[in-house]
Amino acid sequence: MTDSADLEKRFAALDAALAKGIPDAGAGRVKPGDEVLDRLEAKYRAMAERTK
Repeated sequence: MTDSADLEKRFAALDAALAKGIPDAGAGRVKPGDEVLDRLEAKYRAMAERTK
């Protein structure tokens, strides 16, 4: 079970990540999620094909 200190640490990390990402989003330095997922899917599909 997660103790309260660990939970607080995880929330702090989440807050830091959000604080870092919000200015990027506001400045338009983001990509649509479906575009990112398509790119990752193609990348990992190609990796799988190379290991066959």
